[in-house]
Amino acid sequence: MSPYRWSPTPSPLSPRAQEERSDWDHVFRQWTTLLQQQFPEHLAYLVWDAPRIHALELVADEIMPQYPDWDPALAPVLRRAWINRLTGLGPLEDLLLDETVSDIMINGLDAYVEQGGQITPVAWPIHDVDEVADLARQLASRAGRQLTTENPLCDAILSDGSRIHLVLPPVSEVPEITIRRASGTPLSLEDYFRLGSLTEALWDDLRARVVARQNILVAGGAGTGKTSLLRLLATQIPDHERLVTIEDVRELNLTHRNTARLESRAQWPVHRLIIEALRMRPDRIIVGEVRGGEAWDLLEAMATGHPGSLSTVHSGGDALKAIKRLSRMAMYQTRPIQYDQIVAHALDTIDVVVNVERAADGHRHIRAVSEIVEGTIRSVWEFRS
Repeated sequence: MSPYRWSPTPSPLSPRAQEERSDWDHVFRQWTTLLQQQFPEHLAYLVWDAPRIHALELVADEIMPQYPDWDPALAPVLRRAWINRLTGLGPLEDLLLDETVSDIMINGLDAYVEQGGQITPVAWPIHDVDEVADLARQLASRAGRQLTTENPLCDAILSDGSRIHLVLPPVSEVPEITIRRASGTPLSLEDYFRLGSLTEALWDDLRARVVARQNILVAGGAGTGKTSLLRLLATQIPDHERLVTIEDVRELNLTHRNTARLESRAQWPVHRLIIEALRMRPDRIIVGEVRGGEAWDLLEAMATGHPGSLSTVHSGGDALKAIKRLSRMAMYQTRPIQYDQIVAHALDTIDVVVNVERAADGHRHIRAVSEIVEGTIRSVWEFRS
């Protein structure tokens, strides 16, 4: 029995009521378009608290009179109906309000949540995939994106830090919604110590390597805390240095004063942004995650005057597997160069590999730290349970 309670299915509307709702649907869509154009920052949340609702009411009062044939007498009722539509996500509401839920995964009519590192199915009172597609489109609009059959993919970060990934047919068989809830305040160094994810001696070693401008690669699987650790390491970069961060979707949100933040788009992929970053007088380049041929551009940047750069790679196993994974991706950009040559180049360029993992109980921690000296990988630290 699911712990989540769902509202009962509403009674069918009369033909006249359906016609009136259709008319107001059109008006609501027009207002929403204006809101996205003029006040996009008020849309990008998963859950609204009272201050956010109040701020939305104020901008609604500015938007609504812009529509032709506006009747002020209807303002209170229509504003409430419109805001309910903007802020509500139907069957997702209870899941989003449950603070123990870290991830939500919707596969068409099937729903799953992750709580405490465990994924379990939950009741999902939707019986039509078109309703799921509508939810996906509504989530995309909160990120200022449009989700259509011609543009069926959306990967975005909302203002509250939550990450959404949305897929519509024909790319997927059914609408797919993946939500990673924002964890609130980023983990502090004290949090890492308290959770046992990091020891003080290991942190002293890693901090010294950041200050010494060693090139560091953080490797691990999905949900292992790569970005969180990368963010923590970046806090140790001296204030006088200039940083350029490059991400597919902005997650790092570094507080370093002299930081230029670049975010990739279809016409501006990460490998192109790394080239642009080299022209921005960076002391260090930080790539949120290397996923393709940009691995070669990052290695070149690290090797040619930008030591102390940081990045992550999706890779399980040990340091050598991470280096090999990075090298295989670099081949997408440099086909004339042999794989063994790229591996050797990576071993000459990367100074430190930090492997992170998530245990069966959901606990995330550093599994191993390795240094690379003259092309040889040497273990510095290993996790002991």
